[in-house]
Amino acid sequence: MANLVAVKWLGESEETSANRREQASLSEGEITPLDPDSECRAKHGWANINKGRSLVDRLVEEDSLKPYAVDESIIMATCTQTQVALAPSVTLNTRDTAQRQLSETSSASESSDSFDEARQMSPFRKVAVIIQLSGVNFASSAVNGLVVVSLPTITADIKLDPSLAFWPTSVSNLANASTILLAGSLADSIGPRTVNLAGSIVTGAFILASGASKTGPQLVVMRALQGVGYAMHLASSVAIVTSTLPRGRPRNFAFSCLGLSQPLGFSFGLVIGGVLQDLLGWRAGWYIYGSLTLVLSAVATWALPKSLYGRTFWGTLRNCKERVDWVGALLASAFMALLSYLFAICGTVALSFGVTTAMELFSSLFFQEVQHLSALQTGLRIIPSLVVGVILNFTTGLFVDRVPALWLVTGSSVICSISPLLMAAIKVQSPYWTNAFIAQLLSPVSTDVLFTVGLIIISDNFPDDTQALAGAVFNTASQFGQALVLGIMQIVSTVVTKDNSGKSMPMAVMEGLRASFWTMFGLMMVCTLWGAVGLRKTGKVGLKRD
Repeated sequence: MANLVAVKWLGESEETSANRREQASLSEGEITPLDPDSECRAKHGWANINKGRSLVDRLVEEDSLKPYAVDESIIMATCTQTQVALAPSVTLNTRDTAQRQLSETSSASESSDSFDEARQMSPFRKVAVIIQLSGVNFASSAVNGLVVVSLPTITADIKLDPSLAFWPTSVSNLANASTILLAGSLADSIGPRTVNLAGSIVTGAFILASGASKTGPQLVVMRALQGVGYAMHLASSVAIVTSTLPRGRPRNFAFSCLGLSQPLGFSFGLVIGGVLQDLLGWRAGWYIYGSLTLVLSAVATWALPKSLYGRTFWGTLRNCKERVDWVGALLASAFMALLSYLFAICGTVALSFGVTTAMELFSSLFFQEVQHLSALQTGLRIIPSLVVGVILNFTTGLFVDRVPALWLVTGSSVICSISPLLMAAIKVQSPYWTNAFIAQLLSPVSTDVLFTVGLIIISDNFPDDTQALAGAVFNTASQFGQALVLGIMQIVSTVVTKDNSGKSMPMAVMEGLRASFWTMFGLMMVCTLWGAVGLRKTGKVGLKRD
């Protein structure tokens, strides 16, 4: 039973409001419950908030009706639906304040409409939504795999300065993390569908542009713009999933698919990149994955649920002005970018994601620069970590609601920390099946568990109408973590390599890599402690709610 609440017209004093209600016989003892089956009782001036909201919005737009404010302190009666009183005609001068109150009053109704739309979607279309969202993740991660396996070749081909050698890898994460909070706020204001479509198209276009780059600066700029587009996609993906699927195992599995697409795409990028680099050159893979992203953007125009905000163009602009903290978002983005610059153009947070990405890149450098293996051979040696990642993303969504988050996070972090420890102790001529193989198996454990657990925790703690911002918060941490750790590893590796310049080049490079692996091990220890302290009171997550 919902509460029937009286209204107090804006600009009206408490005394005048009380007199008006008394004159209208609206005192607590005289109120007559309304028929719950009727949409509107004109003689009483009542309108159903769920079905009358769009009419009210239109009248407000046309200046035919000034909005109202709800006096929540007056509970008059109960009925089966929440209803709000509207005056036949009211003249007010506080339009902006009223519009904000009207927006806040209708936000819960918009969320309800979203779930009604989700229930009406066919199972096939829901599957198509998950495929589209995961597909863009897949293509973007595949490009990251191309960068890792082809970095030595790319550096030589476009004559990239050695001091910028890691920029093609890290600048995308930096641009992503610097803009994703703003993208999340926009998605919550204008609708996640619009933001996701724009992000997918921008991502695909600049993947193609990166493949056509002729110089190092061109590649770095194209990768940065690709990161901006991918930020729009990531921020809106969480909101689309939460509005399409109910809480519980279906949503958990959808989040797992989003996580699964990343290591799966990275593995394809490594393998396909290694093959194409030997046959057609390093650019071919970029053209393939850029085209795939644009095709998925076309699929999104049909599959993604349409915006249910019901606003006109000017109403949407006003909503963006009122709901988006532009100054705060821009300051946060600038702060993150400046903080990253102090650490060799990198970001902060999410140690687990950063260490996993660094392990992939530095393992590739070890195989190619120290053991002198080809790009294809290197890709095949990194594949075991991605196979484990795929398995974990499938299974984590199935048991995440049965094991406390504390044990999942700390246990996976401890297991993952063994990976850089093994690589730090490896010998140059050691067989692959000893340290390196085991290190690759353990490397993704923490990240792939954290992806599902983290998304569930964050989405559950944000209101339904700010789910895009929830996704932005999570992905900001992961993207900046990757950028920050890569920057730290570059500094460590470069300094130690220069200190050992008297040795042969492979041995000097090995000393730099070894120091980086030890640093990764230390960061994973910090990550384990961080998780143990921060999640000590957290129980099971991802439970179904009625």
